[in-house]
This record gives sequence, structure tokens and C-alpha cells, in this order.
Amino acid sequence: MHVNGFTYGPLTPLLAYFMSFLGSAIGLQSASRARAAVGVSRVRWLTMGSLALGGTAIWVMHFIAMLGFTVPGAELRYDPVPTIASQDTTT
Repeated sequence: MHVNGFTYGPLTPLLAYFMSFLGSAIGLQSASRARAAVGVSRVRWLTMGSLALGGTAIWVMHFIAMLGFTVPGAELRYDPVPTIASQDTTT
């Protein structure tokens, strides 16, 4: 069995890298602004930063990269609920 990690060429790895970079930049910018903020504003900046890092920089990047992964002759399916919840369904 041959595993092809780059079905669409460099498109999905580059797009995944870009999303990771963008999420990291937004997360760092939000954390920087949180340092200067106080009270509820600080909590909002920290929340936005954590969502940017966890949501865009890690989660979205990972699943964009997964879209480019194929195994010829095998059907790959992603169950939406566990995928969104990032749960392991192999047990």
C-alpha cells in the first residue's frame, strides 16, 4: 500500500503553514495587547489570543494538512463530531 501525503502537491502543506503562522501572529498580538489592558478588556484579549492559537494555529492547520492525505485504494473518512471535538475514535 502506497501512502501519499501530498495529494494536491504543495498546496495543502503551504496553506496549513500559512494558517499556523497567521494564528500564531494573531495570538501573539492579542497577548501583547492584553499586557496593556486591564479588567474585562484584558480577559477579552487573552481569550482571543487563546482561540487564535488553539483554533487557528493548531486545530485548523492540522485539519487542512489532513485534507491532502490519501491512501490509494482506501477510503478515508472523517466523522464530523469526533473530528470537531478532536477525539480519538480508533479504540
